[in-house]
Amino acid sequence: MTSLLFLTLLAMIAAVARERRGRRAFAEDGPTFECRVRACGPPPAAWRRLRRRWSRWMWARWAGEVLVIRRGPVLDRDLRLTAEVLPKGVFRLPAQEGRRCGRNPIAVRLRTDDGAVIEVVAARAARTELVGSFVAAAFSDLPRAPVRRREN
Repeated sequence: MTSLLFLTLLAMIAAVARERRGRRAFAEDGPTFECRVRACGPPPAAWRRLRRRWSRWMWARWAGEVLVIRRGPVLDRDLRLTAEVLPKGVFRLPAQEGRRCGRNPIAVRLRTDDGAVIEVVAARAARTELVGSFVAAAFSDLPRAPVRRREN
């Protein structure tokens, strides 16, 4: 009995160590951010199990125009989605919709190469990492610049 408990504990420690090493290796490849993802219609072909509800928290990063999402805490898999930000695709998530998405969440709506539309949400602090190379889209909801007064 004690040997079974010892083996279980040893397996859990090994799984946690593998997960931490995998997360660190993923983060070394570029700026990463923690996010949640959901489908806004049919799911992408590369991720058939994606639903309309927000996923669990995952780590992601941009590699050019490819969004790389690290799925699974122990048996981690890198999911690669070629995507582009839709026009007016960066927006603040309404409070009633973003209850489980952190404080002041910001979302980006993406169209994948197979035509599926997904939303990715992250904390507001990760705004520039969230939009990646589509950085101009990150500033679409900023307030307008003040109008300079004419001097007489």
